[in-house]
Amino acid sequence: MGRGTSVPRPCLRLGGVVARGAVYGAGAAACLTVTALVLRDDARADLLEAVAFLGLVAGAVSLLTGLFFWACCSGEVLRWRDLFGTSGPSEVIAVLAPCLVRVGVLLLVPVPVAAVLGRLAG
Repeated sequence: MGRGTSVPRPCLRLGGVVARGAVYGAGAAACLTVTALVLRDDARADLLEAVAFLGLVAGAVSLLTGLFFWACCSGEVLRWRDLFGTSGPSEVIAVLAPCLVRVGVLLLVPVPVAAVLGRLAG
């Protein structure tokens, strides 16, 4: 590409962002399961309660905030690599929206795993 030629930035799709967050969350759930099997009974119960509560609260807040930002951007969200090419606050929100959605899903996926393991442990 020559100088002065601008390339349109690709937009992200919500389904792809949620799917990637779910894959990351499944990895986190696997790590949580292994960790819960290694810990003592009293520490295991505390860990699983903390993961369930904090994952639910932080995941819900992140997901809802990310979806709100996504709606504010009219679906034209940007990738992280576009952060330094932003020209205003609205484009920074467009970069932050998929990040918050992905983190929210990542935090919410291990919550049912922690709840089920907590019932089995306690």
